[in-house]
Amino acid sequence: MNMVGDVEESSALDDGVARFLGASGEDGEVRLSDIRAKAAIELKKYGEDLGALLVQQKITIPPAIQLTSADDGRVAVQGDHPAREQIEAFINGDTRLLKWFKEIEVLFEILRRTELRGAADPQPAQHFNLGLTSLGSIAFFAAR
Repeated sequence: MNMVGDVEESSALDDGVARFLGASGEDGEVRLSDIRAKAAIELKKYGEDLGALLVQQKITIPPAIQLTSADDGRVAVQGDHPAREQIEAFINGDTRLLKWFKEIEVLFEILRRTELRGAADPQPAQHFNLGLTSLGSIAFFAAR
């Protein structure tokens, strides 16, 4: 399997990706390391911001929260979290949080597709998940 680390770091990415990221390297190119850094920073900031906002809503972590995109474009909470409906309503009712989640999802999808480039099954039936834990946030892919 071709991992992100195996892909040449000096490979320039599409101008559209550069515009999406709002960043470019010293030579005007966006590299995978730029996307990795952006994804990590945004994931951390989103987790901290959402965690603080949920505390204001009297929702605490633990238990951990697993977020994913629903088929209708909304954010859904996976599993049996006791505040599932309240969390979903809160995130989906806040366009900033919803848009930010989608942007993080796109960043990790770009990285994932790069990881799987050249693999026998380049698009396995997995989807993006964002987990909020007491130790911070995590991004991962899981089967539907």
